[in-house]
Amino acid sequence: MTAQLQQPQNGWASQAGGAPSLQLPYRTGNEKNWCFKGYPAFSEWMASDNDLFIVRRFGTLSARVALMLQDRISRLSEELDKVDKECQNRCLHNGDFRGDESVFRQELLERIAVNLERYNQFILNHAQMKARPDATKHQVGNVKAWLFNNENAIREDEAAFIEAEGDLVPVVPRVKVPLRRLIEKSDFMHLFRVNKAKPNRSQSKTTIYTEDTRVDKVVTFTVISIGLGMLIGPLWWLQQITADESNLQIRLGIITGFIIGFAGILSIVTVAKPFEVLAATAAYSAVLMVFMQLGGPASGSGG
Repeated sequence: MTAQLQQPQNGWASQAGGAPSLQLPYRTGNEKNWCFKGYPAFSEWMASDNDLFIVRRFGTLSARVALMLQDRISRLSEELDKVDKECQNRCLHNGDFRGDESVFRQELLERIAVNLERYNQFILNHAQMKARPDATKHQVGNVKAWLFNNENAIREDEAAFIEAEGDLVPVVPRVKVPLRRLIEKSDFMHLFRVNKAKPNRSQSKTTIYTEDTRVDKVVTFTVISIGLGMLIGPLWWLQQITADESNLQIRLGIITGFIIGFAGILSIVTVAKPFEVLAATAAYSAVLMVFMQLGGPASGSGG
């Protein structure tokens, strides 16, 4: 499911999945939004669709906390080294956990274990957060539009999180191919509008919900159509050109054009990596070379 902010007359709207469309401000006109809406309405609206739910990553702050935890463990490690040396000087058993005569060393190891667990868990959690893609401009625009349309609903200093550019992430990220983003930016998105309200959707006057499955079907149909065209097109075109030396450059030009077009289209309609695009293009080129071997119409012979 995708959500977009509906543009009322003289309103500020943005479309989830597309670039924000900023118009004249639309506001509820209620100066007591902090009382009647506030976080209950804001939370309900954010939770109603993945395109609306974005939070801060706190990258700089997380790095500082990680460094602090790291230094804390480093100091405990240095302290443990001193205790080990002291035990050596006193000729105490350094190879016995069960009967360790240094109570302080046992307590120190327990503290190290607790701090290591906390540190490792923090690093793993932060790594997952760091790997998330940044929130897109239209996602940020959606939240800004809601805050603007519902003036005073959230304290200004608490709503300032949305201004932290580069530090905002979607809670549930979704990779969208360029073709899908193009469709979502177009004027055809109103065709995928869902009119029937559902319990999990915020009943906001400025929010329109669209069904992702419908958009996915359009993308799938478009990709299949283009794929068939890229296979059938050169087959029929090459068949119309006589397969002799005089037309060799023309036939090679046709194949070259389709290969370049295939690589470009593959980059648009998929999220494949460059080497994957290259591999698929190589396979497509092999198919076209088979077409190249097909003879065109026989050239006329002189009398």
